Amino acid sequence: MPNERPTAIVYIDGLNLDRQLLDRYPQYKWLDLVKLCQLLLPSYEVKQINYYTSRLRSIRPKSRAPNNQDAYLFALQSLVPTLNITFGKMISRDKLYPQVPLRIDYLGDPVLAKVRVTQEKGSDVALASQMVFDAMRSLVELYVLVSNDSDFEPTLRLIHRHVDAKLAILSPSHKPSPSLLFSKELVVRTIRDSVIAASQLPDVVVVGGNRVSRPSDWLKSRTP
Repeated sequence: MPNERPTAIVYIDGLNLDRQLLDRYPQYKWLDLVKLCQLLLPSYEVKQINYYTSRLRSIRPKSRAPNNQDAYLFALQSLVPTLNITFGKMISRDKLYPQVPLRIDYLGDPVLAKVRVTQEKGSDVALASQMVFDAMRSLVELYVLVSNDSDFEPTLRLIHRHVDAKLAILSPSHKPSPSLLFSKELVVRTIRDSVIAASQLPDVVVVGGNRVSRPSDWLKSRTP
């Protein structure tokens, strides 16, 4: 009887993956997460893929970004039974910042401009909490973080110090954050452009008789 492969759970910081890699190549945002994991972790059986993101909001009235995201997540959830999606929140606030170039008013204070700032809240905390919780229960042999966000350093250090678990980082950046590379025991790989090109969903996904197509904004136009 052949030996079973070691098992893994993958935790994907969706917004970091977009900002660090996919925003440069919109034609590859129709990403098949199962294929991605198979190419990057060929020796492991991925038992669960946890994907963390937030519903996109745009200040542009005709932006297609929210609809594109809805189509993508619907296709993913329909095709990947091992996928679990957790949503944070996008919060917008108006803040005052000094103008650039700097201007000084008659009182000697910087002239301020109102700026609308949108920040994502909640998904990073959810990812970190779930990763620690799963590692404490020894669910699998390998716990895989897909992110280059240095804020996850305490999470990885906590698991590394207190749990007998193997950790891996799949970095969306060609230069992984030094803060995350605190131990030689970590498995560290970068997500190459060629890998995302080879990890695409079919252009048209049929789900329950409904056709979900790759958004026109994400059509293939160039090669990384």
